[in-house]
Amino acid sequence: MATNRPLHGDNLSALREQFLTESVVRAAGSAFSVKEQALLDLLCRGSHPLRGLAREQLRFASCRGYQYDECDCFLISVPKLPKTSRIRHSGGPFSVVDVSRAGEGLGQLELWVVSGYLHSVDYMTYDDHENLLLDLEDADLELLV
Repeated sequence: MATNRPLHGDNLSALREQFLTESVVRAAGSAFSVKEQALLDLLCRGSHPLRGLAREQLRFASCRGYQYDECDCFLISVPKLPKTSRIRHSGGPFSVVDVSRAGEGLGQLELWVVSGYLHSVDYMTYDDHENLLLDLEDADLELLV
């Protein structure tokens, strides 16, 4: 069973290194970058029964590109799947990760589901923090929902 503990230590250091070394230029339809895959794995973690469907869809998903030039929010493409593989989610973010540094809230990562399919990952920041996930150096990531 997954826990909702903050990600830190060696795991967070490895994730930070991925954020800092990857290029943000890729074609839509390509495989997720290591950074994006790590975020999706975290967002699909947990014991909720629908998380299994999210993890199953993730096996077939690819990157559909970035939503905005000024942030690392990205779109997800999932091929048509049987109705039994679709996520029954009525609205709002499917999964949320809180991003903080030294006790200060920086923002939240949100996994969205639309029409039964994984749709996008948004990074919503608080105050004047950058919209780039590269800003996660020394950050703690905690799965909330």
